[in-house]
Amino acid sequence: MKRDETKKIMQRLKLNEESVSTEQIRMIRTKIDQASDRKSTLFMLTSPQYEAEKSIISTKLAKSYAEQGKKVLLVDANIRNPSLHHWFQISNDSGLSNVILNNEEIHLYYKETLVPGLVVLPAGPSPLNLSDVWVTSKIKDMVSKCEAEFEVVIFEAPAFLTASDSQILANHCDGVILVVKANKTKKEDTLKTKEYLERTNNQIVGVIYQTG
Repeated sequence: MKRDETKKIMQRLKLNEESVSTEQIRMIRTKIDQASDRKSTLFMLTSPQYEAEKSIISTKLAKSYAEQGKKVLLVDANIRNPSLHHWFQISNDSGLSNVILNNEEIHLYYKETLVPGLVVLPAGPSPLNLSDVWVTSKIKDMVSKCEAEFEVVIFEAPAFLTASDSQILANHCDGVILVVKANKTKKEDTLKTKEYLERTNNQIVGVIYQTG
């Protein structure tokens, strides 16, 4: 990634301060750190229905951890509608789907960024049958590889109630971060998501509320 492209990314992060404040991100990070005593931590960031600006939020959170000196992997797990490759201006010709389907190593597909300690794994091509990707045993293997190599892993996942992808991935993460948007996210959808996660013993470690 070119240096001027990275500057543009950082500028866009600052421009979105009103929608998702850096302080809000830090508060979520602090709460997560207090709740976990594990050597490595894996989170899934999702929203109930509305896609929201998850790429902005996941990037800010990943950057926040990297600034602490941690080795961070940011994964675009939204294979149906990927966005992180646009955000970081990298190729999406290969990525997460290759790792899962072919049982390959993560380092073959992740992309370095100019943020020290932060690398990005794009979603990769969408297969004809997405059910081939979201197989519990395959997801478990992929998550284990992430956990072995990184201190913090953040999966940006599809809206929780629109596909089973997020529901499967949540079972292999340490916690879920919910993004809700003012005047967009319905209260009943948020409650449905919360109830499902509680039923499956998945912990909500934070909620980010977008106002802009």
